[in-house]
Amino acid sequence: MNGNIISMDDRDSRFEAMAVKNGRIHSVGSNADMEPLVKEGWPVTDLEGRTVLPGFIDSHQHLGLTGQVLNGIDFLGVKTLETVFEKIREAGKTAEPGRWVLGYTLNDTSLKEKRLPLKEELDAVCADNPVMIVHSSWHLCALNSLALEILDPPADLAGMDLGPDNKPTGLVRDPGAPDFVFPAVSTLTPFEVKMASFRKACEAAMKQGITTLHCLEGGGFGPGDTRLVLENRDRFPLNLVLWNQVMDIEETLELGLPRIGGCICADGAIDAYTAALFEPYLDQPNNCGTLNFTQAQMDEFILAAHKAGLQVAIHCETDRAIEQVLSAMEKAIAAFPREDHRHRIEHCEIPNRGQLERMGRAGIMAGMQPAFIHYLVDMDDYELRFGADRLRWMHPYRTMLDCGVVMCGGSDCPVTPHGPLLGIQTAVLHPIAEERLTPLEAIRMFTIDAAYSAFDEANRGSIEPGKIADLVVLSKDPTKVAPEAIRDIKIVKTIVEGKPVDDARDGPAA
Repeated sequence: MNGNIISMDDRDSRFEAMAVKNGRIHSVGSNADMEPLVKEGWPVTDLEGRTVLPGFIDSHQHLGLTGQVLNGIDFLGVKTLETVFEKIREAGKTAEPGRWVLGYTLNDTSLKEKRLPLKEELDAVCADNPVMIVHSSWHLCALNSLALEILDPPADLAGMDLGPDNKPTGLVRDPGAPDFVFPAVSTLTPFEVKMASFRKACEAAMKQGITTLHCLEGGGFGPGDTRLVLENRDRFPLNLVLWNQVMDIEETLELGLPRIGGCICADGAIDAYTAALFEPYLDQPNNCGTLNFTQAQMDEFILAAHKAGLQVAIHCETDRAIEQVLSAMEKAIAAFPREDHRHRIEHCEIPNRGQLERMGRAGIMAGMQPAFIHYLVDMDDYELRFGADRLRWMHPYRTMLDCGVVMCGGSDCPVTPHGPLLGIQTAVLHPIAEERLTPLEAIRMFTIDAAYSAFDEANRGSIEPGKIADLVVLSKDPTKVAPEAIRDIKIVKTIVEGKPVDDARDGPAA
């Protein structure tokens, strides 16, 4: 009672009070509407004017990788290689002999040196333990000599940088990093270590007001992890929507999953210069990025998955990859019409307007990560790569809505941390003013539209009678504070199926 309850229903209704019974929303209305229940002896919580939203939904994140990062060295925000070396040296001092030293979220564009460390530099600070540092994009990594020795990559591994001596420098990018290095390291991780990491990732998400995680698991980033999560999902403390991140349709159907894909990467990453473009990067005029599949391969996979009744999501960062996947989805939909497929193009960072119009007509969703703009995008640097005309179409949220494209919001954690409030603020304060959203439009990405993207809008995503009582209580109203203050709103309480989570965070995300 005494709350500011923003329902996120079709009418953007607001209520003063609500009642929850057996994990579901019993009723919503005014304090007076609840008086009969109070008289019956229902326990009462006084919200003292605080705001309640549906529990946030992160529609694109990696549970296994997030757990790894939480148990490794976090390089987010590091500014110099000297600091990187200090952290590696300290970790090596306490690591058991032979134990991997793992570091994550290192962005070379944020470093003074503008590059990742080479194997000799890592050897100098940690020679007795294998070292892997993963770039913030998860499309590039740095290895020391012992790690290279253990992994023993083939000499012709695609994406492995070679020095003047024709020997590996320790840097591996697309496709070698996700296709060879990451799965090899994952297979060396014991089951119970993985389970503890998964649970730690869930707990970190709940502290951000998240009650549902879309988990993009399996494939090269974590072989076998889809089955592992599926068979143990009752051991996790919040709702999980599981994506099988493979192209094995038979396996996906055998697992009983209705969806396939996620970070099946049609292209690479902007930061690694492997996102696929029609026109080359301005500062690398001979480089148009990398398409990881032929058009025929993508057509065949999407047609088979669509025909099998599966929902499909594919990673596409820039226009050439978007075109490949969009074209394949259009062909599949035309061959086997299905009104409510809800296929998704993930990231969709620099599309063109024509592609967005086609996505809207075809009912293809966009899986967006606004926090990329906050953590990964340097507008000056991006203009050097793309030029002002192409950069105008970076994360075009307003245009997507205008074209009828439904967007769901995610973090791609661990690429950027869980943090829906930061994502909402970033969408509202988009650096391209024409693409900004209102706070309610941005909240929809992380609530009702995210639920819609999982065919779960009848159960979650809004505060309406009969729906599951997944809720987040906020210290302030994100539609009323200054946009710059949205990320600083405190999570007072996270509630999963009517039960409060005890360890909600008491301050803003980093």
